[in-house]
Amino acid sequence: MERHSFNLLDQEWVPVVEGGQPRCLSLMDVLVRAHEIDGLSTANPLETVAVLRQVLLPIYLDACGIPNSEAEWEHRRAVGQVDVGLLKPYLDEHRVRFDLFGDRPFGQAAGLRTAKDEDKPISLLVAATATGNNVPLFTSRNEANPPSMTPAEAVRAMLAAQCWDTAAIKSGAADDPQVKGGKTTGNPTGPCGALGVVVPIGRNLFETLLLNSPIVRQPPREDRPQWRRELAMTGVWETRSALGLLDLLTWQSRRIRLIPENDAGGATVVRRVVLTAGDRLQLIPRDVEPHTAWRRVDKPRAGQASHMPMRHAPGRDAWRGLTPMLATVPGTDLAYSSSILLTQLGDVEVSDLPLQVLTVGVAYGNQSAVVEDILADMIPLPLAAFAAGEVRRLVEAVVEQAEELRRAGNRLDDDLRRAAGGDPVPWDRGLRPGDALMHELNRVVRRLLAGLQREPERCEEAEDAWRRSAYGLALKAAEPALAAVPPTAFLGREEDDKQAKKQKKTYRASLAEAWYEGAVRKILGVEPAHVSEWKAQG
Repeated sequence: MERHSFNLLDQEWVPVVEGGQPRCLSLMDVLVRAHEIDGLSTANPLETVAVLRQVLLPIYLDACGIPNSEAEWEHRRAVGQVDVGLLKPYLDEHRVRFDLFGDRPFGQAAGLRTAKDEDKPISLLVAATATGNNVPLFTSRNEANPPSMTPAEAVRAMLAAQCWDTAAIKSGAADDPQVKGGKTTGNPTGPCGALGVVVPIGRNLFETLLLNSPIVRQPPREDRPQWRRELAMTGVWETRSALGLLDLLTWQSRRIRLIPENDAGGATVVRRVVLTAGDRLQLIPRDVEPHTAWRRVDKPRAGQASHMPMRHAPGRDAWRGLTPMLATVPGTDLAYSSSILLTQLGDVEVSDLPLQVLTVGVAYGNQSAVVEDILADMIPLPLAAFAAGEVRRLVEAVVEQAEELRRAGNRLDDDLRRAAGGDPVPWDRGLRPGDALMHELNRVVRRLLAGLQREPERCEEAEDAWRRSAYGLALKAAEPALAAVPPTAFLGREEDDKQAKKQKKTYRASLAEAWYEGAVRKILGVEPAHVSEWKAQG
């Protein structure tokens, strides 16, 4: 049998952006030159998170140590690059474990096989590719036409599968005592599938690594990444708790074996894979998991945690989820708490950092066995918003007011439809005025956040600009709905008032318009004098 080799330390496989241009670099180059590299490419956000969590961050933390104090963290920021004196000996020591096709292949179980020696197309590892019951829209491939991956593509897909793989039934490994009928059932998604991942992004890759390094006062001695553990080379798995941060970041939620072969030109490619059940987390540890915000569970069921990870909602821009991200001040909002990493930014000296936040998540369907949507966004985040003060107050007010404007716009649509003799459109059908308004407000809010990031002292001017822009856009968003009402809507009609029994409520286009404009002014705190002044200024 021909021997294949692809060592991640030397081969180019990590997608980065350098000098504004995308390229791939080896693991050694990426870490040694992290301070010179803009950052990881976000062209495939699931792979971006997987490469950071499963490889780059745990190598950095294991080789250089997890920061154990604010002073240590700030010292590393002052140095501004990875300590090569610690990194290179570490990578040399573990070099053999980073060969994708070695005797102990990276991230895989070398002896993995099913009872019938079955394998599947490599597309099984790609969330957005058709395989089995997972049939995304707008794909030209299926299992009869599987892709052929280079080793670089295959390792990134494998890492993403460890983080985000779908749930439900998996093939059973031949030596797994928990297999029934050749299958394992009850498999959860990959650990990141339960999270609304929030990744702080710095000005270069080293800053990103540091921003994603939680301060841990006393790391558990038994904690280590998967390449320093004597992993079973078979399909045996267990349900357990994470031993610590490094164990959690490199969690092996699936047992995988990539099958290399030569293409027609003699190059190594991967077309087939064996994938079976992997380790299951007993509980996502709130005091360890660094990349998600949390919501309080008011009445947890027996065995349920008191806090659950916040998930990103499909169709919502990242800034609409800022409230839990900013819940870093104890006691300010007990319903939410921010991620460990964002909370930490309030304790270290980074006031001059132009922070970006990458949010990534997966929306699953049909018992989490299929992928319905991949959610990704990036927004600027003013560091001043993490402290109690005017910037924080403004950012939270903007998010709340935007949601209230959305509800007001949708209620206008409901009232106009009732005035015309119809019924309101269900909340999940069609693009209503309030939902259309959120798309327009998106660019305004992003511009506001970027401005507050550069000049937080101009908070009052930013608030005035927000109110003026939001007021104008809210009125403009209502124009199509008002222009489309039939003549009968101006005469209106009466309905039973559900809020007041034995009373009638009149619905008329003019009343609906007046109510909406009044609601917009009330939400934004706009007085008639403000409107007159804005009109005078053009």
